[in-house]
Amino acid sequence: MPTPLLPARGRPRSVDADRAIVCATIELLEEHGYAGLTMAGVAERAGVSTATLYRRCSSKEDLVVGALETLVVDRPEADTGSLEGDLRESLHRIGEHMSGERGRLLLGLAGEIFRHPALADATRARIRRPMEENLRAIFDRATERGEIPAPADIQVAIAMVVGPIHFWLLAGEAISPGVVETLVPMLLRALGAGGSSSGR
Repeated sequence: MPTPLLPARGRPRSVDADRAIVCATIELLEEHGYAGLTMAGVAERAGVSTATLYRRCSSKEDLVVGALETLVVDRPEADTGSLEGDLRESLHRIGEHMSGERGRLLLGLAGEIFRHPALADATRARIRRPMEENLRAIFDRATERGEIPAPADIQVAIAMVVGPIHFWLLAGEAISPGVVETLVPMLLRALGAGGSSSGR
């Protein structure tokens, strides 16, 4: 069941209303896409007033991104004690997220992100940035352990990890556990694991 859309602020809010808003937003995204979704339409589908909706989300962009966030299971970041384990766990998690309902909705939003800067900003801040910070922490820990040299370009390193996920998503396929097992050793080599720079 979806979690509350946004952290509570001001007077206590109805959790039932939060859930209804999330469900309505996801349903309307699937039915009409981002362009066809309106705040008024979400309020009507959720059975709440527009004032109630605007107390939770100040914009359509925040509403949509907040609803997508609720589709992700809240789990601590991957920290298995090794770069190999962290990459494997992270890829499995990202694959799970991107292959489910959230993945389909994000794929549908891909074109809209280019046309709507506010949506791009909200997606970057609340979905992309946390994922990037998790991967940065993985690389930092691996560097401190001497498993890899510090990446020359952290954004390129992050792109190497998430790029294959997007490749399969755009093909309409889920990334399988077998693909993850093939990909992890390739990523380790690309990141310099076992090379002279890491002292091994």
